[in-house]
Amino acid sequence: MQAERWKQIEELYQAALAQPAEKRAAFLATACAEDTQLRGEVQSLLDQQADSFLESGPVSSVRALSAGAKLGNFEIVELLGRGGMGEVWRARDARLKRDVAIKVLPVALARDPDRIARFEREARAASALNHPNIVTVYDIGRDNGKYWIASELVRGDTLRRVIEPGPLPPPKVIEIAAQLAAGLAAAHAAGLVHRDLKPDNIMVTRGGQVKILDFGLAKQRHPAQDSTTTDLTHEGAVMGTASYMSPEQVRGEPADHRADLFSFGVVLYEMLCGKRAFTGDSSVEVMNAILKEEPQDLPASVPPALGRIVRRCLEKEPARRFQSAADLAFALQPSSPSLPRVAAPPHRPSLKWAALAASVVTLGSAYAWLSRPPPPPRITGIVQLTSTGRASGPPMLTDGSRLFFNLVSSEDQGGAGPSEILLKGGEPVPLSVPLSGFSWVDDISPDRTEFLMSRITRDGVELWAAPLLGGSPRRLGNLMATLGGDLANGFGQPVPRRLGKAFLHQSAATWSPDGQRLVYYSGNELHLAGSDGTELRKLASIAGTPFFVRWSPDGRKLRFSVSGSGTNDTASTLWEVSVDDGRMRPLLPGWDPSWYTCCGAWTPDGRYFVFQSRGNLWTMREKAGFLQRAGRQPVQLTTTGSLAPYWPLPSLDGKRLFVSSYQGHAEFLRYDLKSKQYVPEFTGISGIGLEFSKDRKWIVYVSYPGGALLRSAVDGAEKVQLTSPPFRAGLPHWSPDGTQIAFSGGPAGKPRRIYVMPSGGGTLRQVTNGEGGQGHDTDQGDTDPSWSPDGTSLVFSGGYATEGLHVVDLRTYRVSPLPGSEGTRSPRWSPDGRSIACVYHEEALVLYDIGTRLQTMLFNHGMGYPSWSPDGQYLFFESDGWFFRLRVADRKVERLATVNGIPRAAGGWSAATSNDSLMMARDASVEAIYALDWELP
Repeated sequence: MQAERWKQIEELYQAALAQPAEKRAAFLATACAEDTQLRGEVQSLLDQQADSFLESGPVSSVRALSAGAKLGNFEIVELLGRGGMGEVWRARDARLKRDVAIKVLPVALARDPDRIARFEREARAASALNHPNIVTVYDIGRDNGKYWIASELVRGDTLRRVIEPGPLPPPKVIEIAAQLAAGLAAAHAAGLVHRDLKPDNIMVTRGGQVKILDFGLAKQRHPAQDSTTTDLTHEGAVMGTASYMSPEQVRGEPADHRADLFSFGVVLYEMLCGKRAFTGDSSVEVMNAILKEEPQDLPASVPPALGRIVRRCLEKEPARRFQSAADLAFALQPSSPSLPRVAAPPHRPSLKWAALAASVVTLGSAYAWLSRPPPPPRITGIVQLTSTGRASGPPMLTDGSRLFFNLVSSEDQGGAGPSEILLKGGEPVPLSVPLSGFSWVDDISPDRTEFLMSRITRDGVELWAAPLLGGSPRRLGNLMATLGGDLANGFGQPVPRRLGKAFLHQSAATWSPDGQRLVYYSGNELHLAGSDGTELRKLASIAGTPFFVRWSPDGRKLRFSVSGSGTNDTASTLWEVSVDDGRMRPLLPGWDPSWYTCCGAWTPDGRYFVFQSRGNLWTMREKAGFLQRAGRQPVQLTTTGSLAPYWPLPSLDGKRLFVSSYQGHAEFLRYDLKSKQYVPEFTGISGIGLEFSKDRKWIVYVSYPGGALLRSAVDGAEKVQLTSPPFRAGLPHWSPDGTQIAFSGGPAGKPRRIYVMPSGGGTLRQVTNGEGGQGHDTDQGDTDPSWSPDGTSLVFSGGYATEGLHVVDLRTYRVSPLPGSEGTRSPRWSPDGRSIACVYHEEALVLYDIGTRLQTMLFNHGMGYPSWSPDGQYLFFESDGWFFRLRVADRKVERLATVNGIPRAAGGWSAATSNDSLMMARDASVEAIYALDWELP
């Protein structure tokens, strides 16, 4: 069948599916009046139409396969369905002893290159995703001319069948929609646009879990730039199902992820109304309605907030819709509205007993009403206040009309000083504070007349008070505070500490609510003092580094963050201490101790406490109404997405929540030795740790800041996401034959291990188990693997350089130390297999001879990641802000280019990509301040 003929059949088939079943025959008779063969082919597909990837019972038909047949490692059991997209069979995985769904391309279409390409595209698109709300693809193959995809067998019904009886209640709609939005967010984050989202492609399992199916029309895009896309269908082609297309799809225009959000809105409308949002007697009329008409009003029973979500999804202009599925999931976050239940009494009691029963019922109802748990807090809106992209350090403070914060320089070398903006937004302006030197604001006095400020000196951190409206500052006694973290570089100059992705001036002190006292920390101790710096006393000693201390509104207790305690130096926890007796307790004992949980603040009325953890905002109810209990279980306010909020500050009226937000982005830069120029490379990708395959046709890299491992062709096509958060990957390397990728990684907050997986995706193999030593900070465990030239072994280092190097034999999984390699890290196996280049004690480049087990020093001054040129003649490395090249034969060292002034992403990774080219990652991240509207019941 010719490609154009198949395209004609497919478009007419999709248009016919959009019609009610009883009108399809008449529609085909009109559309195919002059082509009866076309009508017959489309009618045949309609007669065979069935659901995909679901367990709905056997379907009798003429079978291309039969029970007992083999496809790869799968044994066919029975036919589940057949449709225009292919046949679906239940099969048994002989290796893993599980049932799967196998989708087989019909024989008649297996000779069509376009159909095969689309079929394989569906498998690649879905296999790049690993999310509970997206059907999991296990394998793809070809046997005896049959093309097939093996996926998980989903037991349940399509959403189409779920809504056939009529509208769903709003709580059920929200439950389904929230899962659907989460699945879309994962697909969009992987660079995929579905483009055919409809109830037939959405499964609801028997346990209520939602699964998105059928990525056959998926479109691949670069997530960092929506305008840069790799369209997998013909330009101008109308793709999708008519009733669920976005206006841009109807017009045949390029469609990005926001097209899926329009289709989402159509599905959401149909769940609430029991009918389609856009209808007509033909597909042409349906498409015209999508372009020009608005759906009928939603039923009165639909909560107004949910109605607003539907209307925003159905905006004709993409710019007026939600701008990401993550934001849509965020909007769907509140709990479902309550639905009152009324039960009629079984009989009419006597008047006396009826009165008594009524009194009991009334009292019980009153008690139940008064003691009922309040609805959870929720975010209702978001406004961006700044757009400079410069980092703002904590704390953020407000006097009711302005926000104050400490603006940080983009070079990460120090503070640009205290700044302010109006609460309505704008660009930050310097705050006029008459305090010289490196200083910043810590707090505002309760009467809003003075700043509490810190100034770094060589002796420590002095505490000062400075008027808001101008005037002379005053030193607060002889108080000397310290900041959390290491405050001095190698030259004795104080610098603030960067935690995670944003500069963190860890505020040193804060005033009490009545303004009579202040608390500050010195070393690992909390101290109290009078507001003038007198009447000092130690409040508590802390195992770790305290920071971000906040008073409760009643002045009776303090809450603060502690880092550097316990076994995980990268984690932070929240603690509480009584001001009267100094008794301390963890605020959330055992609550995700591996995460960085910090930076909490009370609302002014003391009813809620809000903090950050897991990259999101959380809150706890501190006070409750009559007969109610305060909830100690944190409630999540935001969902993981593009916002990434931190350092929350409730407004003085309690109606808004101010946050900073970090938007991580890393750009690849290539330094060309011939032109001696830096040039951008792989624009549109935000990543680090990039490496070419040996044939230079493929690249592998780690997404930034997400930490997912991705592989693609050098032109950006055929992108596959190999791992997904919370698993974090780092420093990937291709095997010599290009079939496998080794990397270090593991779940966030856990020690790293070495993993190997097929370069096209598949089973992840852990090949080490901590043999390199536990290490510290982000270098915990086993890290930085390098392949032997024959591809049978990996050499890796541990968290501590003193542990030396280890080798794992991938044939036996035996791990052995390399004698004589003590004190080294970051190994790179030479192309000839005789030696390993590595870093010795963070300061020298050495060559470890595998035969003699001896180290030879090559360069003895400050060292970064080494890398071999592909021909093995040179070693490239970074030292003291410069790139160097060392010729191994005669040890000649050549200085190539400076990297000073280029902000680096993820610890300064760099690598040689050829004999005359170097790659690095430039930090192009931006930060902004947002105001969140919230409801606090």
